[in-house]
Amino acid sequence: MLRLDFVAVTVQAMPDDDHVPSGRLKRLSRLAYLTARTTGDLLAATARRKLSGADLPHDDLRKAGERILATLGELKGAALKLGQALAMDPDALPEEARSVVAKLLSQAPQRMELSQVREVVRAELGAAPEELFAEFDPEPMAAASLGQVHAARLYDGREVVLKVQYPGVEKALDSDLKNAAVLVRGFALTGEALSGRRYYDELRASLLRELDYREEAAQCEAYRAAARRYPELVVPEVIAERSSKRVLCLTRLRGQLLIDFIESKPPEEERFRVGRLMLFAIWGPFYATRLVHADPHPGNFLVMPDGRLGVLDFGATKLLSEKFAAVYRHFLEENAAGRVHPDVGPWLKRAGFRFLGDDEEDAFEFCQKLADIVQRPIMEEIYDFSSEALFWEVKRAFRSDPKMAVSIKPPVEALLFYRSVAGLAQDLRLMKAKGPFRAALAEIAQRGKE
Repeated sequence: MLRLDFVAVTVQAMPDDDHVPSGRLKRLSRLAYLTARTTGDLLAATARRKLSGADLPHDDLRKAGERILATLGELKGAALKLGQALAMDPDALPEEARSVVAKLLSQAPQRMELSQVREVVRAELGAAPEELFAEFDPEPMAAASLGQVHAARLYDGREVVLKVQYPGVEKALDSDLKNAAVLVRGFALTGEALSGRRYYDELRASLLRELDYREEAAQCEAYRAAARRYPELVVPEVIAERSSKRVLCLTRLRGQLLIDFIESKPPEEERFRVGRLMLFAIWGPFYATRLVHADPHPGNFLVMPDGRLGVLDFGATKLLSEKFAAVYRHFLEENAAGRVHPDVGPWLKRAGFRFLGDDEEDAFEFCQKLADIVQRPIMEEIYDFSSEALFWEVKRAFRSDPKMAVSIKPPVEALLFYRSVAGLAQDLRLMKAKGPFRAALAEIAQRGKE
């Protein structure tokens, strides 16, 4: 979970020709100011509510969300990713503020000037976008954390989207990571239990890989292959001759963004139908090929007019080791059969978990306690993700024994895996999905063996 008081952990001034502020102190101070101002506003609004007995004023909440949107939209990079995470977490912000921040997922705040877009495209592909495409929309249709997206049309008539990287974003991301590294090094001095260096290195490598759109193009094709058993999922095609390190061209998918689908408050049956497809999109490729889509925020999925689910943004996919994946495939098979796994700790040890405490059996017991909570969706035929009990019980379990919690060290590759499955759970929670999810897991297990 992310909260406003954690927002100030990041971030560099830059030459005027760059689009993204990149000075380390400047970025850090902007985030610190954002944290103090927004937290203060929300606390003041809460105090007024208590005095008056009324709900938090919508204007106060909307202003808080708009301030977050404007600041993180300008800073881009890891700061914008933080904003996207805030929009996913129902506990991080009041609903009205979170709804405004969710615009980060579908709009283009602090957009690049068209002249900057042309400069990047010309440097990467050798000509201006108006020359490379039969049609090119100068107005951005969406914003990503590292670039903005424009609609275009190829000369053969196909509709495409062009993602163009923000000038200077690599320096901004490097500053964000250096600021975070200071915190990581400080914790590392306290001993191995609090050291997050290995996980920081994994996250750093993943974020830096996202700067190379050639990597994302390759990961898009890998995900398409991994999802071949799921005709309900649609993956865009890479247009290789119009793509490079800082420009990515993909066939355009049309549909309703998942965040807009959630806001539309669809009926229960439709929420489960889309929730089932989300389950396929995250667990399906993993079970079949060990590949995870590790950025499942609602801006990366489209509910298409024909009922299929469009999957977007492959910069954070990861191929996990067989050692790790075999354990979680086993868990999925047991859950799909309606069985709660009774020996989670020893299996996690097989996956590469390390237990730094004095008594391994106590650690195993703690892991089992958590597993018994998170396996709850498969204990009944029908599970309702709108129930808050599961999420709060997980938090209470960690808070009940923080020393034990920090002494259990997952393997490094687990970082993106848990980002994937926890993000899926948050999506289903936001969606208020309710239905036979155990049966959906059984479908994944069956298709994965075909």
